[in-house]
Amino acid sequence: MTTPTSAKRPRVWVIGLDGVPWTLLQPWIDAGHLPTLAKLQAGGAWGGLRSTMQFLTAVAWTSFLTGLNPGKHGIFDFARRIPGTYDQELTNAARRSGRSLWRVLSDAGRRVGVVNVPMTFPPEPVNGFLISGLDTPGLDSSYTYPPELKAEVNDVHFIAVSTVGKSHEQYLQETLAGVDQRFALLWRTIEREPLDFYMWVEMETDAIQHCSWHLLSDPAHPQHDAILQVYKRIDRHLARLVEELPDDVTLIVMSDHGAGPIEKTVYLDRWLAQRGWLRYKQGAGYSLGDRARRVTRVGVKKTFYLAQRFLPVAAKGYLKRFTGAHAALETFIEKTDFDWSQTTAYATGNFGNINLNIKGREPEGVIEPEDVDRVIAEITAALYELRDPDTGEQMVVDVMRREEIYHGDMVDYAPDLLIRWRDDKYLATTDYDHDPSGPLFGVKEKFGRHGAAYALDKTGTHIIEGICILYGHGVRKNARLHDANLLDLAPSILHLLDAPIPKAMDGRVLTEAFLPEIADRAIRYEEDDQTIDGGSGIELSAEDEEEIRARLQGLGYVA
Repeated sequence: MTTPTSAKRPRVWVIGLDGVPWTLLQPWIDAGHLPTLAKLQAGGAWGGLRSTMQFLTAVAWTSFLTGLNPGKHGIFDFARRIPGTYDQELTNAARRSGRSLWRVLSDAGRRVGVVNVPMTFPPEPVNGFLISGLDTPGLDSSYTYPPELKAEVNDVHFIAVSTVGKSHEQYLQETLAGVDQRFALLWRTIEREPLDFYMWVEMETDAIQHCSWHLLSDPAHPQHDAILQVYKRIDRHLARLVEELPDDVTLIVMSDHGAGPIEKTVYLDRWLAQRGWLRYKQGAGYSLGDRARRVTRVGVKKTFYLAQRFLPVAAKGYLKRFTGAHAALETFIEKTDFDWSQTTAYATGNFGNINLNIKGREPEGVIEPEDVDRVIAEITAALYELRDPDTGEQMVVDVMRREEIYHGDMVDYAPDLLIRWRDDKYLATTDYDHDPSGPLFGVKEKFGRHGAAYALDKTGTHIIEGICILYGHGVRKNARLHDANLLDLAPSILHLLDAPIPKAMDGRVLTEAFLPEIADRAIRYEEDDQTIDGGSGIELSAEDEEEIRARLQGLGYVA
């Protein structure tokens, strides 16, 4: 490979492997399955990489690319509540505060290339090029900067491998083909022009883990090694990159969080209802319009379920174009089911977030401001009492107020309480039937809205620790990273490139990973800190938002 250089100065390439954990990677390295990653580990600096709270794709990648905690950048999930309302809006680059790493580098005169990083749509102008990732509405949207780049990559770029109606065998084969296609895009873009910084993300690692984790313990299943097959395919592609790595490049391989098994799902809203903190409308509480919408919801749910289960593939593809309207209808209808005048708290998100219904803050708030601490104490104590019905072990290990873990001007967008589950193995989900008398726990979680007849179960979830390996120019060999955080990578990359670091970044430079000439070099900071300004300033259309929502539901990222 003859990769052009922009100047006689160091460069950085970042390879993002979404959701990869050391719990899988290390045993497979030790067993000889992943020789390229083994070479990087042995010849570089490596260790765990602690993710954000919550350790979700949208939150984690935004924290990486800004170097800011969510309280500053304002992204707490794929959707966030709108202060002063009960409404939620999808999050994206336009709704982010804080300059991206590539914006900071662009401002410092560095040339950048960014490919398939989540939470980068709409694409922002940079000194170089950008191809947005998972949150792109579709290939017919304007997903590149500059816009004319789209014509160069539209034949090879794709957003995600759909889970709709797939067997494990079919999904695995399409995922492996997707890995090949991702690397085809890498080679087309990494050699496109001289770059100081290049970043590319592989999402299929996370997706295959979500639906195939249970197969790891089922050697009789034909696809029991599905996750390993994906890892091995990536490792083979990385071999060329490492073999041809220029001497002036520091290579960083990292993940935004890790992965592990789902032990059980927890119907957190049902739990709140059974404890009396969440109330649904009953009988006379429903207007004629409310009742009509409930009937409509049941009908839509059954229709979409049957259609996706039994229609031929071509018809499913046609139907999928209407899933955005389905999601929008669901979102609208569900809000009418809550009796806000008697609701103290309600759940949001997939990991266990709770919002309070505070008087003066919410439209129909019921908690007096002076009673907030008492209510939080009661909910927290009750959460600590939750026990796994099979093992008897305590399920919740921490309940955190948002102010305890976030700081910044965007904290008001965060949920009031965040739950940390034991070993990250429980998944909070929503009871779409709004039946408070039902069971609190489930075993299997289906992809998509209500399961929507998707063929695959969701059996893998996220854990808080991801991976980080640094290799090549300026990196100490066989060095261990200690207490490394996802927020540390942006300032470390800027330091590697001898670019000034915005003062508002919350991470540190990982000096223990570098040779003395880089580790001992004075860390430079921007004189005028502009980090909190950012975002593209572009708003998505309602159609774009629903297309994104439908895809995220199908991949198991949102409820």
